[in-house]
Amino acid sequence: MITPHSPQSIDLTSAAEFLEAQQREFGANYEIAAGLWAVFAVAAEDSAGNELARDLLAEAPFAHEVGSTEDDSHHLYYVDAENRHAAQHWLEDLAATARGEIRPVAPGHQLLIDQVLASESPHRAARQLAEAHAEGAASAGLIREPATVRALLDRLHGREPLFYGALNLLIQHHLVDMLVFFRQLISEDVGLLNEIVKGGLSRDPFLQTRQDATSEIRSQLIRFRIINPMDQMKNTGLANPYAAFMEVAASREHLIALVDGIKSDLARADFVHALHSIRRKLYQGETFSTFGTQSPWMTERIALPFKFIRQKLDAQPGLPALDALYMLERSAAD
Repeated sequence: MITPHSPQSIDLTSAAEFLEAQQREFGANYEIAAGLWAVFAVAAEDSAGNELARDLLAEAPFAHEVGSTEDDSHHLYYVDAENRHAAQHWLEDLAATARGEIRPVAPGHQLLIDQVLASESPHRAARQLAEAHAEGAASAGLIREPATVRALLDRLHGREPLFYGALNLLIQHHLVDMLVFFRQLISEDVGLLNEIVKGGLSRDPFLQTRQDATSEIRSQLIRFRIINPMDQMKNTGLANPYAAFMEVAASREHLIALVDGIKSDLARADFVHALHSIRRKLYQGETFSTFGTQSPWMTERIALPFKFIRQKLDAQPGLPALDALYMLERSAAD
């Protein structure tokens, strides 16, 4: 199993400001000497900051060194060029985790995504990604770069049975962002799916698996209302498949929420803030079922959005909490 790395013994919430500042100013993007890149730079007199930097890097999955500036005013925590990419991802992931935001794609997962796109055996990489999702190491929307999603759709036109099975597996595990998928989908893609589904049963079991996988892909697209079941074409009246799937009515600034029988306008910013607050707790290992309006971290700002979010998760009991939160956040996307 490929697991995105994050410290298990550090309260990242309290480190959020430190991480954000370091990522902005250094973050393995500041070259201090030829081939050496500063991850952190902390004033020598800042004992708490240096202790935090050391504690964080003690659990980092890459080699690093520690030194000082020429005037000894700052301690430098740096990596060489070989470890720079790993350090950049690690810090980006820590910062997202601390803020309760959607985590960046782990390098190991990205490698598997690339294999789905280019390998002659895409189903193997897709299966590993599906297993990672089932084990909680990956969550919904892992494949969300528009160019990557378009490449998935382009490969469909090669009519490879193994690829159809691979894409179906990814979609069934919600690993492809449906909003991006909807925006990238063109009429030729839908026509291809319709053609394969409507074809006669094949005596070749290998080709029949392609038809079966295509049928399941279309069923999921209809479930998200991406394909209109009436005319079997792309749903031109749809704005956001996640909003349709999660039954969220959202405008640019507000959501309409029916909570405790009362219809309310939720500020989009408060809704997203509540999602991040909940996700941050899940990242810390807590479970959604233990959360309530009396939780010590609950605030007046997020109490009503939390009730609305809980209703939505209760209505989708088969969805892992992180998947549901991803879909809710994307349902309010512009």
